[in-house]
Amino acid sequence: MPHATNVLHDRIAVVFDFDLTLGEGSIDVLLRTLDVDPDEFRSEWVDPLDAAGWDHALARFKALVDLSERLDGAVTREKLEQVGRDTPLYPEVERMFDRIRNTAQAVAEGLEVEFYVLTAGFVEVPCGTPIAHEFKAIWGSAGHYADDGRLVFPRRVVTYPEKVRYLLQLAKGLSVDGADAPADVYRDVPQERWHVPFDQMVYVGDGASDLPAFDLVESRGGIAIGVFGPGESASGWSKGHDVHRGRRVHNLACADYREDAELMRSLCLAVESIAKLVALRRLGCGE
Repeated sequence: MPHATNVLHDRIAVVFDFDLTLGEGSIDVLLRTLDVDPDEFRSEWVDPLDAAGWDHALARFKALVDLSERLDGAVTREKLEQVGRDTPLYPEVERMFDRIRNTAQAVAEGLEVEFYVLTAGFVEVPCGTPIAHEFKAIWGSAGHYADDGRLVFPRRVVTYPEKVRYLLQLAKGLSVDGADAPADVYRDVPQERWHVPFDQMVYVGDGASDLPAFDLVESRGGIAIGVFGPGESASGWSKGHDVHRGRRVHNLACADYREDAELMRSLCLAVESIAKLVALRRLGCGE
């Protein structure tokens, strides 16, 4: 019996932004622990750099370094890890992982689901959360710290467009670390050696920092889901980010991971649809 020529990749990748996607904004949590008003920080420290042409992620990083120096080294690695422990997560995030795994297993037994975090914020924050162990990898901006732990300089900054590179390297199964990693994204990798194809990928994010990632995943056949916080609305979110032009996401839902919430149902439907695609490909490969 002849078989289809599709290459089988027996896994799904679900990639999340962190701030305002899995939990409250960690920068605001950090600033409040320093008795700094978040709105004043943005208007007095970040906005002038934005106006001067800085990349926003770099501007925010420099502003935090400058603020830390003003406060006698108040921003430390330990402080950021504590912010991760203290940042309130959205409802039932911790139960979301098994729900998604069970959804995939119900359709295609043995199908692996991998979870990732890709954030422009400090990587130390999601690494400090009680759900950190659920992720195969956590990628984000990282600081360079003095011997006493003070933040002194950025070591790695994940800009908004650079999220595309991380997703491409995830798909191709390439390392995202090291001096040569940015160039690796252009390496030609045969389809059969990819780690996960884009049409078996789900990306979940909250806004402007995720638009390049939304576009990439959707254009390659994957599923992008936008989230908005409590007190916001889908109409306001999509208008603010021009998210529906070219259908950048499959759905917009409130950041609520309870079983009957629209976001949780959207995630399960997304994973179920990909699992059915994998099941079909298994048949095509003679499994």
